[in-house]
Amino acid sequence: MTDSKQQHVETFGASGEGKGWPTKVSITGTEWKIQVDEPKEDGGNNSGPNPMQLFAASLVGCQNEQAQVVAEELSMAIAKIEIDVAIDLDLAGFMGLSEDSNGSYKHVRLTTIVHGVVTDEQVKELGTKVDSRCPILALLRTSGCTINSSWDISM
Repeated sequence: MTDSKQQHVETFGASGEGKGWPTKVSITGTEWKIQVDEPKEDGGNNSGPNPMQLFAASLVGCQNEQAQVVAEELSMAIAKIEIDVAIDLDLAGFMGLSEDSNGSYKHVRLTTIVHGVVTDEQVKELGTKVDSRCPILALLRTSGCTINSSWDISM
């Protein structure tokens, strides 16, 4: 029996070097370089975002890109999308207070406001499709954390 799901696999990579603070990361196959650090109160130099801030930003970026694709598929006239995310993370594993970080993602709150000539029904359909297709949100979903996502029209 064959799997009915089609696959389209791409590989994404990065490499990094850390000699204390910060970590310098190069995105493989591009000219992009980023600096990852921690705030001074956590022992870093505050010279760049920390890994979780980058992860949250990645979720926002992935949601936006997926929304643009889905909006085009649905022929929606979207002028702008505003996305806010908050991720609750249990740092016990990271801090060595427990043996691992499994189950550390606890709660994700996504709030999305859609601007444009759209109906509430269209925005709800957009949100449902985006939330089900976003691979970063899928990662969080399969981690077992609670996800609350709201999609609304700009007032």
